[in-house]
Amino acid sequence: MLKSQKWRILALSTIATSFFAIQTAEAATYTVQKGDTLSKIAQTHQVTIQDIKKWNNLSKDTIYVAQKLEITKQAATETVKPSKPTTDTVKPSNPTTTTPSKPSTDVHTVIKGDTLSKIAKQYNVTLKELKDWNGIENDTIYIGQVLKISPVAVIPEGDTIHNNVTSDTGTPSKVTNQDPTANGQAIYKKTVEMANKLIGTPYLYGGNTPEGLDCSGFIFYAFNQGGLKIGRDSSEGYFSSSTTQVKNPVPGDLVFFENTYKEGISHMGIYLGNNKFIHAGTDGVELSDVTYSYWSTRLVAYKRFDSVK
Repeated sequence: MLKSQKWRILALSTIATSFFAIQTAEAATYTVQKGDTLSKIAQTHQVTIQDIKKWNNLSKDTIYVAQKLEITKQAATETVKPSKPTTDTVKPSNPTTTTPSKPSTDVHTVIKGDTLSKIAKQYNVTLKELKDWNGIENDTIYIGQVLKISPVAVIPEGDTIHNNVTSDTGTPSKVTNQDPTANGQAIYKKTVEMANKLIGTPYLYGGNTPEGLDCSGFIFYAFNQGGLKIGRDSSEGYFSSSTTQVKNPVPGDLVFFENTYKEGISHMGIYLGNNKFIHAGTDGVELSDVTYSYWSTRLVAYKRFDSVK
């Protein structure tokens, strides 16, 4: 009798443990890491982008670092109530393994340092395939270019970033490939130091003091404190006058974005190097990464104030 009771307790314990494991799997979440995309997360967890978006009520493909995503919600429809243990041994059937197909929306936005060979290796495709899918005859690509990384991928309209910026009159804007002089670098150093001190400052539309800043007010305040006397203007105003496009940006240069809260040039920040920039967003002054999908699809150009020599 004692043996029988011990067996029952052990069996119930095993069942409870199994049931708990299933419940835990249903509630599992994934924390977004640097460099993640919905496509990458979907492939890693063998689900589809559509599944992740549905489970997390996402209307767009935009995600951010530290965001919590539910990734195993499909387990909720697969919950199996454990049956009573028997002494019969049943040989389990071979499970059918399905490999998820590559999402048809897979694209890659070219960033600084990319080459076709590097991109092909990153996505495990051949250089010839990459060139054929994108109609590329030579090896030339440019920052912001959106490339298909599968034969059925579709590039959404408006996702191409125009790195070769033209002015409103249609003529090419000024471009420099030179670094700032020692004096310019000294200004940049002080400006970046001030910008970092402003992290956490609340957003205030039209604000240009540490009490509250908007994106162009942040630029105005940080550069004036850094030793460059500039007037107050909008992002669009700074972009279209008194600035020169730079081919190889350095920490302290400006980075411009379009189509954020309005069409056209609408946001700017200070580039920090390694794809990072600091800016006054809706949550206040913060650090961001130009390679994240939201920013990479809106990046227009890196520029420099003409008065920075």
